[in-house]
Amino acid sequence: MFPGSFDKIQWLGITFSLIILLSVFFLVRERLLKEKYSLIWLLIGLFVLIVSLFRDLLDGFSHLIGVYYAPSAFFSLLIAGAYLLLLNMSVSISHLKAQNKALTQEVGLLRLKVEELQQEDKQSE
Repeated sequence: MFPGSFDKIQWLGITFSLIILLSVFFLVRERLLKEKYSLIWLLIGLFVLIVSLFRDLLDGFSHLIGVYYAPSAFFSLLIAGAYLLLLNMSVSISHLKAQNKALTQEVGLLRLKVEELQQEDKQSE
């Protein structure tokens, strides 16, 4: 695989995937991105890198699923990955919303208990 034989679009894909991989690495290192989410982005970056390096894999895959224009298959896979990422984020948001509701209720109960204790303290004086 001689680097001069790459198309411009392959160089763009390789550059893009390396930017993704390096960004994820630095975001995890600075604790701005959790490891749980970094695995998804690392897989996306590796996928784009592999498809960019070995263009025949994408051609073979597209013919296997019956798509005769390989970039369409590539974009279909990326869109499917985006849907999975959105589903994952929706699950996380739902969990955080339920957790936020439980914490709000607990704060309300604690505030009520503090007010009751303050009233008892005032009455005992």
